[in-house]
Order: sequence, then structure tokens, then C-alpha cells
Amino acid sequence: MNQELEEIHRRKQDLENELRSMEEREKTLSNRIKSLEDKLVVQEEQKVIQDLENKINAKREANDQLEARMKELEERLKGLEVGAPSEKQDETPQEEIMVMEPQEAPQEVPESDQEEEPKKKRRFF
Repeated sequence: MNQELEEIHRRKQDLENELRSMEEREKTLSNRIKSLEDKLVVQEEQKVIQDLENKINAKREANDQLEARMKELEERLKGLEVGAPSEKQDETPQEEIMVMEPQEAPQEVPESDQEEEPKKKRRFF
């Protein structure tokens, strides 16, 4: 019976050791998982930050181009405002008013009508 008791005691000790080993492995695996999850979160956040920085740089570049275009247009406008008045006058077309009188087309009128009444010429102003 002593031998049987020792065998049971040894079996119990082996099982307890295996359980401790499994608990340590579980703890190690849990820690590794936590570490990997943290690394993943950090990398995702870094990716989001990088994307935001890229968007900001693109917007900054677009704004710089718009500001440069605005300054160019302001300079052109300032050049037109400050420019010689003769340039401004040259740009606006001068209106010429010409009064044209309608031309009368010769019409064939019977001779009898021509003799009786001379035609009156009318001019429109």
C-alpha cells in the first residue's frame, strides 16, 4: 500500500507541476497577446497620424498655390489700377455716333405719276 500511495503522491505532484506549467504558459501567452495588441494599436495610430500629416501637407501645398495665385491676381489688379490712364482709356472702345440716312432705291414709276407729283425726300434723324 505504501507503494501505491507513493505512486498516487507522485502522480499528484506531476499533475500539479503540469498545471503550474500550463498556468505559466497561459500567463506568458496572455502577456504576448497584450503586447501584440498594444503594438497593433500603436501602429494603427501611427498610420492615422501619418495619413493626417499627408492630408495637412497636401492642404498646405494647395493653400500655398492659392495664395500665390491670389497674390499674382492682386498684383495684376494693382498694376491696372496704378497703370497709366491712357492704357485704361485705350482699353475702352470709343463710341462714334454716325447718322446714316436711308438710301432710296430707284423705283419704276409710270411716267404719268412722275409728271403729276414730284416725290418728297424724307430724312430720318
